[in-house]
Amino acid sequence: MAGLLLAACGQRPAVLFHEGEHIYGLASPVQLEGETTLVYLTDYFVLGSEAQIDSVTGSERLAFLLAGDKQTVELITLSNFVPHLSEMKVWIGGEAYSILVKRSKRERFTFTFDPLGERYRNVGLRGEMNDWNPIPMNLIDGVWETELRLNPGRYQYLIQADGRDMLDPNNPLVVDNNVGGYNSLLEVGQVNRTHAPHIYPESHRRYTINLGLKNEVEEVLVFWQNFRLPHDRVIVEEDQIRLKVPGDAADMQRSFLRVWAFNEQGPSNDLLIPLHYGRPVMDPVQLSREDKEATILYFMMVDRFNNGNPDNDDPVDDPEVADRANFWGGDLAGITEKINDGYFEMLGINTVWMSPITQNPLEAFREFPEPRRKYTGYHGYWPITLTTVDHRFGTEEELHELVSSAHENNISVMLDFVSNHVHEQNPIIKENPHWATILNLPDGRKNIRLWDEHRLTTWFDTFLPSLDFTIPEVTELMSDSAFFWIDNFNMDGFRHDATKHVHLEFWRTLTRKLKEDYMIPNNKRLFQIGETFGSRELIGSYVGSGLLDGQFDFNLYFDARTVFAVDDASFETLDYSIHQSFDHYGFNNLMGNITGNHDLPRFISLAGGDLRFDEDDTEPGWEREIGVGDPIGYNKLSQLTAFIMTIPGVPVIYYGDEIGLPGASDPDSRRPMKFENLTEKQLWVRENAARLTHLRTDKLAFLYGDFQTLKVQPHIYAYSRSYFDEHAIVLFNRSNREQTILIELPGRMADHGFDSHFENIFSVAGGVLEVHMHPNSFEILTSR
Repeated sequence: MAGLLLAACGQRPAVLFHEGEHIYGLASPVQLEGETTLVYLTDYFVLGSEAQIDSVTGSERLAFLLAGDKQTVELITLSNFVPHLSEMKVWIGGEAYSILVKRSKRERFTFTFDPLGERYRNVGLRGEMNDWNPIPMNLIDGVWETELRLNPGRYQYLIQADGRDMLDPNNPLVVDNNVGGYNSLLEVGQVNRTHAPHIYPESHRRYTINLGLKNEVEEVLVFWQNFRLPHDRVIVEEDQIRLKVPGDAADMQRSFLRVWAFNEQGPSNDLLIPLHYGRPVMDPVQLSREDKEATILYFMMVDRFNNGNPDNDDPVDDPEVADRANFWGGDLAGITEKINDGYFEMLGINTVWMSPITQNPLEAFREFPEPRRKYTGYHGYWPITLTTVDHRFGTEEELHELVSSAHENNISVMLDFVSNHVHEQNPIIKENPHWATILNLPDGRKNIRLWDEHRLTTWFDTFLPSLDFTIPEVTELMSDSAFFWIDNFNMDGFRHDATKHVHLEFWRTLTRKLKEDYMIPNNKRLFQIGETFGSRELIGSYVGSGLLDGQFDFNLYFDARTVFAVDDASFETLDYSIHQSFDHYGFNNLMGNITGNHDLPRFISLAGGDLRFDEDDTEPGWEREIGVGDPIGYNKLSQLTAFIMTIPGVPVIYYGDEIGLPGASDPDSRRPMKFENLTEKQLWVRENAARLTHLRTDKLAFLYGDFQTLKVQPHIYAYSRSYFDEHAIVLFNRSNREQTILIELPGRMADHGFDSHFENIFSVAGGVLEVHMHPNSFEILTSR
């Protein structure tokens, strides 16, 4: 009886795990790749810990072969019936560290191409399924075919016949390729999530957490930090899962529970529940800059943002260089000025990402591809040094002042770091020319911008040698150079340029140095996000423990751009796309969801129609003044911003998108920022952006809530996010007329009152939500 009374009064639960210092951060899941999967244990365990590993165990349908040096373990599939999810246990001194293992979803698929009477000597398939590197096909009984192993999903592709790319004449499905052309679209497998489990945080009391459950489960896996809770701490009932938080959490300001479940239909969504001294975080005030899930990122090109110190202006004097390709005077002092005058606070930004600031050449260079224009290094991506600030951007003292001012204003600072290449004037390549990858290919071509064909060796231009990261000295030097900026200037992380063009060993080396020599000694969580254009499989291969925290989700962005900008597109495409991202990166992820970036045309010019999807996105910026076009582009831009601010991941605003700055692609998408003399429409867009960022910051449902699609039609989209008793419903109407949307609310929301944040009229009666929406609008309702 006395024990029951103590428990009722919230007695601290028992400590279950007596170790815990061998893994820093949360161990990312292992994705099985096929019959064998190699796992680098050094990605997970801190230096020296791997030597203490006793054994690795797990599902009886897998074999675990631990290498003699304990640095890797090979997972071998023994059965076709591997569970959707299972646990890999890494044993150290009698304690098991738990790492989730996800079954491969790849299935055999025979792709065929009927030449329709045409004769070809060679036919290949290239597309997202092979990162655009052609796979040769075999001619069998008049039809070309090849065998593939693919995850269920949609893949853009082209047929390569006798060296010429073409659409598949047998396939009527085509999609915009985002560079002024079209690709064929292949759909593999049927994705039906209707009967898979769905879990959501429902309630909590002291050290007990209740999760809501839809559909039956075969097994539930709950990890506190990197330890699996024992079965008596995870109680599954008909429509609820009850978790008992271990006493270990009571002494930690921040720890996490992670939850997964599955049944024979497939895995559930995953949950990430932050704990504050053992109890769920229920107030955003409890979050800090260390909680990267709360990041709202703002990307600025230093030279184009704000000129705070005209004394350091020094544009290149060359009559062949157009103004848009030269320095404009933006600098570090200008960023500090906007931090101190409250611009980022007004906009709701808590993290700024600066373009590279290392010294760039003093003269202009002519690009190799036609039309061979001359450019300067105003953008910062042509480093002639690795550890000095470009004098046109400021001084080391001004950089220290910027970071200090940002931290005083609770803003994190991330630096764009270029590791893939250096400028030909950089001393490291002048002194070590053999550190460059091959420029002149055996077939006579220049290895210039062959992004996929020669992914790890291609150069950006003839004066920008790519570095050969198979040479250990290159990896050591470049990772030390990156570490310099963190260690000397107290930066909070990196955006990494051209991630896919750099060997994985570099990312492992850099992340280990940051973890061992900075994060652990300073108890500071850094954030690293990469840039990779490619398939979700390729993008995801750079994300995880020992690698990067996230990458920009360009696949989701391109689908969102099409759906929000093109009138005859469908929200069904966007809902499919976001669930593809969840399948690859998890429902709780740190992938970057962007409004645009410096390499792409401005969204608003596409949405407003002043730049067409079917034209080259660069040359029009040189040939004519690109504007917004139809003012409806402002509404569409606000819809895109609302989308990225309310889905899982890290929202990223590209400077100028908060006011609808127009433009074609680089360099027209890099116009000087405007702070004054804004139009009424620009002020309206900025106000919407600020309301959205503050709403995301104030509502934990947008940071840690589940995601559930409520309605999807060509012009209507609605989804919900739930975190305990906090619920949010997000709705879009992308048609040109008013719409009344009816939604049957999930039971957990039916009895709640809601507030509207964007002035659309709504009502709830009998568990049905009715919202009257303006044309080209969005609405966000949050529970009271």
